[in-house]
Amino acid sequence: MEGVTCLATRLWFSQTSQPDFAVTPFLRVTRDYPWKRVASTYAAEIFDLKNCFNYALIPQLMGTAPEDLERIAAPLLRATSFVDINCGCPSPKVVGSHAGSGLLEKTEVFYNFLHGLENLLGAQKFSIKMRSGFSSDDEFPELLKIVADAKLSQLTLHARTRKDRYTGKARWSLIDEAAKKLDFPVVGSGDITDLGSFKYLREQAPEVNKFIVGRGALRNPWIFMELREGHAISISSYALLKSLACFALLQEILACNSHKLINLIERGDFLSTCGTKEEDWENLYSKLSQAVFDDYISIDKLHVERASFARVKMIWNSLRSSLPEKFMEPTLLRTACFSDFSCSFMSLCENKNILLPLEYKEQYDWIYSGAKNNERDK
Repeated sequence: MEGVTCLATRLWFSQTSQPDFAVTPFLRVTRDYPWKRVASTYAAEIFDLKNCFNYALIPQLMGTAPEDLERIAAPLLRATSFVDINCGCPSPKVVGSHAGSGLLEKTEVFYNFLHGLENLLGAQKFSIKMRSGFSSDDEFPELLKIVADAKLSQLTLHARTRKDRYTGKARWSLIDEAAKKLDFPVVGSGDITDLGSFKYLREQAPEVNKFIVGRGALRNPWIFMELREGHAISISSYALLKSLACFALLQEILACNSHKLINLIERGDFLSTCGTKEEDWENLYSKLSQAVFDDYISIDKLHVERASFARVKMIWNSLRSSLPEKFMEPTLLRTACFSDFSCSFMSLCENKNILLPLEYKEQYDWIYSGAKNNERDK
């Protein structure tokens, strides 16, 4: 996810509920960038540290010229079986440069793009993530023919158009159609928010056996545990707060002392999962605090850089929608540092051991879909 799934965030999700795989944020590739190499933390999971994680990683690239993408994909393919190419991002800036879902606007451009990549990278050496069309689902049959003619490793289909962005509902009937017609795996994407939605959508596309969760994981970072165990998850208020403190420290250490984060990874500190266990989150917090501050800093005194705390509030803005309604009040989003956030959070709790259910609430969808307030009931 753009601007979200950096190494620190991927590690945190491996601790909340351990997805089977993660995808990097797209790396925008142009003729001039990146020229020599990508950052060492961009896809650390597939290189020297590949045995130090409890999830697999798919590197994702974005671009418009196959030869530019080949320059960056080639070294990645020495360490992984395929790279993913983003043909789905609906951002106006991206689409304006004819990348992301902008590639879908003209079928001839899309066809030449895919076959240009295939000629350079080889069969099954890349996958794509795409939308069901640029302006309308009426475009999907022709787009699907083009995809079927390419030798992809897999297709991830978010069954909304670029015009839809994140509004409305994903059309899983189109995902089902793709799974029936293509000779390679189809990954279903869109609207998986909890166990109930997962079961329902899986029934709509019975031949799909691989799924990706994006915004649903931001709203409930323990969703992978819920899907794996087959029941709703609850977490103590203290474990939740500790997990967010760990998130803050992971962002801080990646930004300021990435070599120390690499040391923790090499030591095997992220091979197991904390889940909802207070003790495990406390142990991880202690290790991260030592790495960042060379000392144990209690949560009520925790301060991180503004950028790191901004990432905490980004996660909180989505996560709060799965908690009891009182947590939706904006007080915590207005705090200036983590210690203030911690104090405000605990003031909303009866005690540190209160059990908080993590439940998807449809009434908040409009906030996270980009729909306008006056459109939320339409």
